[in-house]
Amino acid sequence: MTSRPILGQRQPPQRSLSTTNTIPRPPPHRTLSQQFPSSSPTRRGTDGFVDLTFDGTDAAQGRYGTIPRMGGSRLKLEISDTNNREFIESPKTASAVTPTWRPNVTPHARSQLHFEIPNVSNLNLSPRAAQEGGHGESATKPMPLPVRPGQYAPSSSRKVRPVAASTAKKDVRPKPYTLEVPAAAPRVPNNGHVDFFPWTGNHPEDQFSAEIIRGGYYEKNPMTHNEAASARAALFPALKHKTGLQTLSSIFTSILAARRAHGQITTTSTFKPPPRVTVTDTKREMWLKDLANPTISLRRLSRSIPHGIRGKVLLDQSLTKNIPIERAVWLAKCVGANELRGFRRKGVSGTFAMGGEAKWIRDFTVCVEQFVESVIGGCGEPEFRERVNYAIRLAAHFHAEHLLDREHYMEWLVSSLENSPQAKLPLWILITQIYWKDLMQYRKYGRRLATALMKHFTEAAGNPDQDIVAPLTERLRQLLKSLMKSYPDSFISPSAWAKHREVIQSDFSSDVNYPRTSFENIDRRNRRLSLPGKDKESTPQQRIIQLLDQTLSGLPSDDLPKRCWKIDQDKLLLIRAVIAWSTSSHRPGCTKTYVAARICRFWAKNGFDLTSAILDFADSEQCSTGRDKPAFYHLISELARSEHFSTAKYIQWLISRGGLQNVTDVAPDGPCATRLLAELPTHNLSEGILNLHSTLLDRVEISVDEEEDNMRNCMAFMNNNLPAMRSAQDSDMDLDEAVVVGDPVTLISKLSRSSKSEIGLWLRHKVMLHMRQTAKIQPEAWEAGPAKRVEQPTITAADFDKVRYYLELIEDYSMLADVLKITVSSNDPEVLASCADTINLHIDTLAAIGAVQSLFEILSTRLRILANGHDSLPRTLLASLADLASRIPSQRVAAQQWAQELALYDRRTAADACSPVSDHIAITQTSEVDFFEEMEKILASGNSMDQPTLGRLFERISHHLESTWEKSPREQKNCGLLLTRLRPFDAEHFDTLIAAWLKKFLALPGRPSMMMALGPLVSFGCLSLTDISKMCKTVDIPGNALSNSRISQELVQLLLSTPTSTIQAMGAEDSYRLRVRQANTYKDSPEQVVSSIQYGVEQARSQKATPGSPILPDVFAIIRDHNSFEVLQRFALLQPDMVIQSLVTPLLKTENSAAARVITSIVNQLLFGNGDSNGDDSTEAILKVANDLTLPFCQIKLESMFSGEDSTMAGVDDAKTSRLQAFDSAIEAAVNSGKTAWASIVPLLEVSVAQHLRRRSELQFLALIPSPKTISTYEPSKLNARLEHANNLLRIVDSTAYSVAETENKTSNNTSIAQDILIVLNGVRVLISTTQNIPAKDDVIRKWLPLLLRFITLHTSEFESTKPGHENRAKVILSLSAILLELQALDTNTSPAHDLSEQINDLAIYLVDGLPEDFRQQAVRSLYETMHNAQMYYLFSFQPSPSDGLVLSQKDTPPTTAPGENNTDPRPFMGANRDKLTPFVLRRWEMLEEPTPNVGENDTSLNLTLFGARRG
Repeated sequence: MTSRPILGQRQPPQRSLSTTNTIPRPPPHRTLSQQFPSSSPTRRGTDGFVDLTFDGTDAAQGRYGTIPRMGGSRLKLEISDTNNREFIESPKTASAVTPTWRPNVTPHARSQLHFEIPNVSNLNLSPRAAQEGGHGESATKPMPLPVRPGQYAPSSSRKVRPVAASTAKKDVRPKPYTLEVPAAAPRVPNNGHVDFFPWTGNHPEDQFSAEIIRGGYYEKNPMTHNEAASARAALFPALKHKTGLQTLSSIFTSILAARRAHGQITTTSTFKPPPRVTVTDTKREMWLKDLANPTISLRRLSRSIPHGIRGKVLLDQSLTKNIPIERAVWLAKCVGANELRGFRRKGVSGTFAMGGEAKWIRDFTVCVEQFVESVIGGCGEPEFRERVNYAIRLAAHFHAEHLLDREHYMEWLVSSLENSPQAKLPLWILITQIYWKDLMQYRKYGRRLATALMKHFTEAAGNPDQDIVAPLTERLRQLLKSLMKSYPDSFISPSAWAKHREVIQSDFSSDVNYPRTSFENIDRRNRRLSLPGKDKESTPQQRIIQLLDQTLSGLPSDDLPKRCWKIDQDKLLLIRAVIAWSTSSHRPGCTKTYVAARICRFWAKNGFDLTSAILDFADSEQCSTGRDKPAFYHLISELARSEHFSTAKYIQWLISRGGLQNVTDVAPDGPCATRLLAELPTHNLSEGILNLHSTLLDRVEISVDEEEDNMRNCMAFMNNNLPAMRSAQDSDMDLDEAVVVGDPVTLISKLSRSSKSEIGLWLRHKVMLHMRQTAKIQPEAWEAGPAKRVEQPTITAADFDKVRYYLELIEDYSMLADVLKITVSSNDPEVLASCADTINLHIDTLAAIGAVQSLFEILSTRLRILANGHDSLPRTLLASLADLASRIPSQRVAAQQWAQELALYDRRTAADACSPVSDHIAITQTSEVDFFEEMEKILASGNSMDQPTLGRLFERISHHLESTWEKSPREQKNCGLLLTRLRPFDAEHFDTLIAAWLKKFLALPGRPSMMMALGPLVSFGCLSLTDISKMCKTVDIPGNALSNSRISQELVQLLLSTPTSTIQAMGAEDSYRLRVRQANTYKDSPEQVVSSIQYGVEQARSQKATPGSPILPDVFAIIRDHNSFEVLQRFALLQPDMVIQSLVTPLLKTENSAAARVITSIVNQLLFGNGDSNGDDSTEAILKVANDLTLPFCQIKLESMFSGEDSTMAGVDDAKTSRLQAFDSAIEAAVNSGKTAWASIVPLLEVSVAQHLRRRSELQFLALIPSPKTISTYEPSKLNARLEHANNLLRIVDSTAYSVAETENKTSNNTSIAQDILIVLNGVRVLISTTQNIPAKDDVIRKWLPLLLRFITLHTSEFESTKPGHENRAKVILSLSAILLELQALDTNTSPAHDLSEQINDLAIYLVDGLPEDFRQQAVRSLYETMHNAQMYYLFSFQPSPSDGLVLSQKDTPPTTAPGENNTDPRPFMGANRDKLTPFVLRRWEMLEEPTPNVGENDTSLNLTLFGARRG
């Protein structure tokens, strides 16, 4: 240990004010504690302390004029004392200060170590050695012995120092007397200077007494000895006996007891928080700086604290002055303790005091929250990291010591995380993680925290800037994984989980550490709580049917086969669903066939055995009901034509089943599996397979030659109608000489699909041969222009129309697509326009084939080529292509461009005609012969037209149009074309004019039919069917019901009927374009079409043959037509609600009984496939045909049944009730029989019917649950039957769950069912806890309780947001909690018991999420005595305070009996030692360390007498 240098030598000599013995003033700006800082912050000096209780000039003198008190270790105290003494003495030389015989000894008045004592025998007393300070041989001296303390006084020679010469003027002012310690006084480190007490006159040593005079003065009182002699003589004999050890033990026990009683603290607590005083701002700042200085002890600072430091100011000052966290918390406790004591002053009631304390703590919590938010808001400022670190740590300390309103604080944390923007999200995640465990102990905070993390993860995963948010996404991913593993209950929230499930699953599945078990467990538990009804997950078959039905309302996409393939892993189920959908009689049109064919071809390329799947379907029961057999044969024919279906394998399969047995097997209405043999195409069969095919048919007397003759006659008829397309191949087939009489529809109706397929191939080949020469022209010839192009023979528009018509009759649209691809190489604009119209009409089917896009691109190229070869674009082709492009979603831009070009084309003029049309209208002639030439000149005379001129021209053209209806169809067509040319000048004004003319036309008495007069205008594009429909509904001719009926019926005819050749004003192409307009109207305005049909059927009247009356169209026959029925079928499939509201219900409630019968017949035909209105339309029949393909039609049928009853049985409640009971019986019978079709029907019922069925099932289900009243008659033999019945009823309740959400006024019903649930649940709880019938108890727990829990889950919406609803919800939660505690008390660790407890817990936490706070607190109070369970604490979001279990035990003294009173109590001494336990409130704000500067025996905030504490 090295000796320290003399500190006095480091200080410059100080100026003495009086004498050399006066203690000099230390330097004013540098204290010893600053020169030599202490290493221990708790033991440093308090030289800079400011006493706020003392005011005056002496304060500064006490700070700077007195000797500072040194804190720290004993060594520093000794150094300080030595330095103070050395400041008095004058400096001396080294030889004068240190004796020559003594080595350099540390100038400390402490006990010297043994190596500091010199060895006298080795002293060198030479002058040289003295001059050198004894260092010559000090290294070789032995270690000296220590000096005994107090026996050697400091050498007086060291105290004498010469006074330094000072030229400064001496301070002659009088100084107060200062006591000086004698220089010779020895100093002991712990007790100061030995035996030195300056005389003051009142020291005990100065008080004389006889004892002091006789025996002297002692600092400690001498021990008094009462014994006159030794106790050995008294005790030793007793110790010699057998009981001596016991006696000695008793003596020592008594001694220890006396010692304990003597040393126990009995004084009352003297704790008081530090008082607050009002000081100046300067002193407040000085005090705060002292608080920030760790070297100043809190005991010094606790003398008083300045007023005005509270709330946000306290927090800001702590942050600004960087006060240590522990000291800042101490200051906050001091302020809070004083504030809270103010609420408990005398005269204030307990309730008011508690409310005031709670409000103050809430306000302080808000201050802490705002403080943290303000610091976080300063992101980017200097020292932000240090500031936010300090703020977070300070708030965490407040929370950890329970100084905050914990619920308010945690609510703020979760809300901040939920609403945090993505830029500040990492910081809020960091803050929230500090309180992770506390938040997860509360259900209401844990659920919100998990939901917030899932929401932010979903947003981060979908952020396009993944490179920026990748660290945040990864952090959220890790947090979610940790939470899902540690706190899965917080993720039990069906609505939030369903929203984010797909994103989490898709992201986590790619991770190796994917918590699959945790995820699946959470997903299973949420699915168990998910609400059923319309929103429940569909089956794979339902999903693929929904996807396929979308192709009937829009263009099929190219990725449809891939999307269907990915729906489910069971590919056989998917292919059967595709085949069933495409061959169902409840799906209209041929589009379904080609959609299914394309899907099957795609799947066959992936290795799927398509032939086997089709054969299995053909042999199944599913193929025998609801099949559209022509569609089935058509699908197989398309697949066999492309060789994706093996005819050879089919024949082998057929032979293995026994072949054909009789002619009924191959009859047109025979089984599909055997009739398919006669329907398959044979053009690509080998000779052997073809002979085998003929042999099998001949065995049942089916002549193949007869079928070939019918096919040849049909081909001959077509060939005769196409004379320009005859070829040598036709001569080889003897088609030229055949003469066939009949119409093509009749001829084709006799053919099988095999013959139709042959005819389609033949027509395609015929067109290809005819167009071969044109097809040989190279594309360079088209680019070269008309001068270099050689005109080649091409197909005419008439021939193309016939070929198209024949292919549409045989429904061979794949061959039509090939013909279109061949024909678009023509250079005839009319033919190309016909091709565009064909694509437009059959765009859905051709898109399913995959030919729309390529054909459209070819037609676009042809249009550009024709435009380059002519002065202007062909109008017909441009109009058709513009209309076609508007139907293709990817060609909307091209459609707009061509529409503009078409408008410019209609207004084209000569090169010099740039003036308005009105400038040239004066030169027009009035000759009737030259009318059209005159109109052409007028329209070509200018490029603009004002509204008056447009009105005059429209009036003249319309007047001429009216005159041509009975004269010349050609002129009628020309007038329509003139109106089409006139419209582009001002379309808006033109529409106004034609609407007025249309209203006038409808009121004309002798007008022609709408089809004849308006059909051409619709075809030309100057009038729309939607406008006609709207106008017809507004026209009402008073007093002329026949005219009104005629308008409605002709409207139906115009919308639904196919144009015939009797309308001479329209050619074949014009009629075809009218069909295109009709088809587009069905897609664009289905509501308008359906309402027009309803209007026409309702206004229909029976035709009376009166002279001169117009012949009205038969509306009933029109809507029964095949094409019209397909239109209605498409509407019913895609929009059943619209059909019900706009068509079925109004017609059933109308007074026209004929209309009601017609619509009933149509509804029956839609569902059952026949139009017999007198058929079996009972509920049993509906359930029999119900499946995923017939659901929309079942819904319409059910609505028609109940709507018809409402109209016919108005006011007859008994009839309606009987009908509902019959319906209930039919549903129950279907359920009991094990059928599943009813489950698809029930969600389609009208809400009132579904509610009736639901309520009936609910009551029956609750009646089946065992109760304490029925447990005595419990029969285990009937258990299975009762359970099966309960399951069936539960399925009905599940299916009708949608009716609850759609009911508006349901309070009374909900309250009733909620009370019924509560009664049954309480009964089950009583059974579990009290019944002695163990088998019945096991059945209730294992079998009935899961059903009851599922029933309650289905009725969670019954506990609505009303006070009675919340009360019932709280009671159900309490009952579930009691059952859960009962099950846990049974201690069954089996897997079923664990699953049941988990299900109860999940249902309880799902219900408690909607419970208001006041009801939750009431539930906590109800279960407070029994909820000492972490699961219950989490459920009710309640955590008891750590001090809640503290009680104060006090002795309860028995009452005393008055003198003379006879005590008749037989137990007089019972309860004398009884302890009285009272709750003890732990005041955390008063848990202060060093609260006062004076150390007392019992000055702690927690009274030491409560613990029986003893003195140290």
